[in-house]
This record gives sequence, C-alpha cells and structure tokens, in this order.
Amino acid sequence: MMKLGLILILMVCSVISLEAQKQLILLKRESVVVRFTEGEYLRCKLKNKEKREGKIIELTETQIITSNDTLAISSIESLNVKGKRKINVTRGIGGLLFIGGLGYFAIDQINRLIVDGADDFDEKGAMISLSVAATGAAILFIKSPYKKVYGHTLKTIDYTSRFYRLD
Repeated sequence: MMKLGLILILMVCSVISLEAQKQLILLKRESVVVRFTEGEYLRCKLKNKEKREGKIIELTETQIITSNDTLAISSIESLNVKGKRKINVTRGIGGLLFIGGLGYFAIDQINRLIVDGADDFDEKGAMISLSVAATGAAILFIKSPYKKVYGHTLKTIDYTSRFYRLD
C-alpha cells in the first residue's frame, strides 16, 4: 500500500512539473521565429515605446511575469531576439560582400606593387572594392536586435502544443 501511495505521489508531481513548463513563441506562417522559456532573460519594447527587461518568472495566457514587472502580451511591440536568430541568407551574402570587397582591395594593391612596380593609387578600383565592402558591412552590421511583433503571432504555449520543444 505504501509503494502504491509513493508511486501515485511521484506521478502527480511529474504531471504538475510538465504543466508548469510554458514557452512564449513568436509565430510567422505556422513556423516558430523565436522561443522564450521560463527562466530566460527577456528584453522588449512596448507599444508606448518604453523598453522593459527582466528574467521570465511565469508565463500566463495574457501576461508575462518578469523579475522586474508584469507585462501584458498584447502591449508588446517588439522582442529583442539577439542571440536567438537563425542563420539567414542575407547575412551570409553581407559577409561575403564585406570580405570580398576588402579582399579585392588588398589583392589589387599587392598586385600593383608587385607586377606594375608603381606606387600610384588606382582610385577606380579602390572605389568599387570599398563600395562593395561598405554594402556588405551595411547588410551585416546595421540590424536591429528587436523583432517586430506586428504581422506575427505572439502566444504562450504549454507541453500539449505542437509547437512546444524541449531545449
């Protein structure tokens, strides 16, 4: 009888702990853009342009309880997703343009010194290569860390959702 009682208590405790694990997800066309779990640090901008941050203590259907404040999910305009982004093609192209532009400039200067023996500066080649490098740098480095919620669905899910994932 004692073993049965102990097993029953363990089963109840495991169900309670599973139900307590909720996640905040940002959906775009039925795919998860970003995922936050309880215990993670959250930075966001509200619709009234205030910035809020804090460690997520609890997630409910309508609000996020953080270590500093309680936020309504409907009042969030954008989320800071720095460090949570997936690798995308545009950032790869930006890196390629940046490195390619600087590499072309360096190779052109070395080539002019070795082959031509000339000390003059080729303005046309420098302008093209540095323009390509500047374009790549703009694609790479000028990126807001915040992801707008507009056009996406921000919701709280639990372990029964098909979007739920253990990390």
